[in-house]
Amino acid sequence: MSHADRPDLEARVAHLEMMQDLLFRLMSMTRPLSNVLEQFGSTRTQEQELLKFLDELVERSRGPERSRPSRAHFEMHVGEILPALRGNREFLQLLMDTLKVERPAYRELHEYMTAQGWTAPKV
Repeated sequence: MSHADRPDLEARVAHLEMMQDLLFRLMSMTRPLSNVLEQFGSTRTQEQELLKFLDELVERSRGPERSRPSRAHFEMHVGEILPALRGNREFLQLLMDTLKVERPAYRELHEYMTAQGWTAPKV
């Protein structure tokens, strides 16, 4: 690539990033997490409990290293809130993936989970 092509490429990347951000914002307005939970048969009470738990995880992931949540902690509490889905790897992966397109705090939590290796499928 020539030096002259670089500004065009940078402009295209900036445009793609802007479009991706817009897409994430639009998707978050459709409440993707609620839709996923509804598909898997959760009750409104379970959804509220899970949202409260995720809010706590967001705060803990921002805190001191010793207080940060682990994947095992996450899986255990999700299983307590949604006992019918305990140990369901597909659901857990979909739940984590959905956080990426949810509200900004949950996108931040998804980034934390990714950095910790949680979103890589377990073998």
